[in-house]
Amino acid sequence: MEGPTPVSALIHAATMVTAGVFLIARCSLLFEYAPLALGVVTVMGAMTAFFAATTALVQNDLKRVIAYSTCSQLGYMVFACGTSNYNVGVFHLANHAFFKALLFLTAGAIIHALADEQDMRKMGGLVKVLPYSYSLIMIGSLSLAGFPFLTGFYSKDAILEMAYGTFSVTGHFAHWLGTGAAFLTAFYSIRLIYLTFLNKTNAFRVSIENSHDMPKVMGYPLVPLIFGSIFVGYLLKDMIIGAGTTF
Repeated sequence: MEGPTPVSALIHAATMVTAGVFLIARCSLLFEYAPLALGVVTVMGAMTAFFAATTALVQNDLKRVIAYSTCSQLGYMVFACGTSNYNVGVFHLANHAFFKALLFLTAGAIIHALADEQDMRKMGGLVKVLPYSYSLIMIGSLSLAGFPFLTGFYSKDAILEMAYGTFSVTGHFAHWLGTGAAFLTAFYSIRLIYLTFLNKTNAFRVSIENSHDMPKVMGYPLVPLIFGSIFVGYLLKDMIIGAGTTF
């Protein structure tokens, strides 16, 4: 996790990491003629979603928690494609980009404020020092965890529903592992918020004294991401997964 935070955000939210899901969706014509391959995609996606979530539980680096969270969400997208719901997989791909970019860029602002400290064990008590960053992390984490009526909820809920609705062994396997991963997602998100903002501080006094919330040049670009993390799922759900649409 050594790269600059904007690069992390770009890789995890938009480009390199998500290319595989896009490729599976584009190759849906081939996959539909290979049910065994679809079963493998479903099982691997479900196991990835759960395994990466368990890994995120025990990370202490702020950016690593968010990075393993990306791996977990990728599992969701992949098993959505494996259950032949490619549109829902791509919908989650698009939704995930908003709140994951928001989380990464805000994490960068927190690391910057604490003189490049990335270890959550050496943070804490920042809610009064960095209120704007706290509110952004809160919005991103709730959307990531699938809190009702935020962006993540519309695609994540649909993925779990449709996995169950396939009524196959692999579909139910994906549903239950995905539900477990959803619980773990909420758990490590709350852990991140608690250790960084709410816990009794473990930071060096000098880094707390010198810390400041993000300047305007860092704060303004996050406003569209806030909008996307709250409203995009609601605005696009009928176009992408609404019954009877020809998207």
